[in-house]
Amino acid sequence: MAKTPEPHLVFADGCSDCATREVDLPEPLPVVGDDFDWLLRDYDGFRLFMLEELAARYPERRRWTPADMEVVIVEALSVVLDQLSDMLDRVRAEAFLETARRPESVRRLLAMIGYDAVSMAGDAANVPNADAPASETLEAQRNRLMKFLPALRLILKDDQDIVAALTPTQQEYLQSFLLDSSTASSDMLDAVQFFLDHAPEFVSRARHLALQRYWSQYPHAMDAARQAGPRAIHTQKRMVTEEDYAQRMEDHPLVLHGHAYSRWSGSWTTIFVAVIVRNNVRLDVPLTATSLGSAEALEALQGEVNDFYRLRQLESPDWDSEPTPRTILRPFLDAYRMAAQEVFLVDAELVGINISLSVRVNDNYFQHEIRREIFDVLGNGLGGFFEPGRLRFGEDLHGSDIIEVIMALDGVHVVCLNRFKRVGKRFPDQSEGGRIQLDGLEVAVCDNNPQAPHRGILRVTLHGGHRG
Repeated sequence: MAKTPEPHLVFADGCSDCATREVDLPEPLPVVGDDFDWLLRDYDGFRLFMLEELAARYPERRRWTPADMEVVIVEALSVVLDQLSDMLDRVRAEAFLETARRPESVRRLLAMIGYDAVSMAGDAANVPNADAPASETLEAQRNRLMKFLPALRLILKDDQDIVAALTPTQQEYLQSFLLDSSTASSDMLDAVQFFLDHAPEFVSRARHLALQRYWSQYPHAMDAARQAGPRAIHTQKRMVTEEDYAQRMEDHPLVLHGHAYSRWSGSWTTIFVAVIVRNNVRLDVPLTATSLGSAEALEALQGEVNDFYRLRQLESPDWDSEPTPRTILRPFLDAYRMAAQEVFLVDAELVGINISLSVRVNDNYFQHEIRREIFDVLGNGLGGFFEPGRLRFGEDLHGSDIIEVIMALDGVHVVCLNRFKRVGKRFPDQSEGGRIQLDGLEVAVCDNNPQAPHRGILRVTLHGGHRG
């Protein structure tokens, strides 16, 4: 080991105060020559280089044959070096998304940039799902759990620690499920579900194995994910600006429209996020079949929300407790908002509209058919003029739009707008001007529900045509 040189003082002649500090440094080491070709990558290159080295070291030897022990050793070393070189190339290729070939490497590289390839593949890759829907039949539960069979056969065979943690009854149920899953009883399926609920690592491995098997069979799907991952980086997912809050909330399947604004509270800026929920349900009203209009609408919403949260790795809502829109939206909002940013969810201000129309029907049409069509096109159902989500926050309401919708119906001859105003005596009639101005969080509604007149009233008087 080299020693640290010791400095010493050298005084000038005739002056005891003037001195310089000098250090005797060792001589620099000679340059080590390097005649190895670092671009050698294959068997032929390694073999030729070592044979040339032997010939240069032993110039007196003029003849080398394949049977010589030196040549045999050189060829054996060349084989090993060629294998190590190939391994190095493969390892280096697996470290980059563009050149990776193994499905597991591609999945991990995509996860590093925030792209969940497992969730994005979904049903196409037959990825199993351990989360049970709110209302699931026995046959649907069996089909869902059968997707875990390949992983159960593979992982339970290799990982005995998981099996040892189960009770004898659970082990018996699992073995029976592996032997014949098509006729599994309800108790057997519940035991498998109980196992999945308490083995999140196994569920994650099973989902990864399903994606790996799918990508191995269909390489084009892996190439599609390889291209979609980097593009997803440019998609804004965090909520930073007011526009981000409005746009990201509209990504939620429960929200039809979003609007955000800020207010200075004296100490910090508070963000207020207003949303229009499906069927104009208020934020603190439980989501039930009654509030959403039908049991089918509730079931469809539950499936969409569960898929949306699973894709973003968020916990699905507890539908058995009849959650409100606020309890469902709050976890999503907290997961993507800025840290230490105060955010409040507020309802839209629903403005009921009072509309009175006089319609003349053509002679060859029945009045009751025209009436039904008018209530349909101006209703809040699917495709109606006042369908929830069709009108945005602060969007003015024009009487000409309503007349245009009714005139497009077959059998309508003339339309007269007799009353066009907000619900309430203090608001003036705007039938002459033909415009009701809305601002801020106001959204026009006209449910025409006698039990809720504040949500809008629609009156239609028909003339001409056939009665009945």
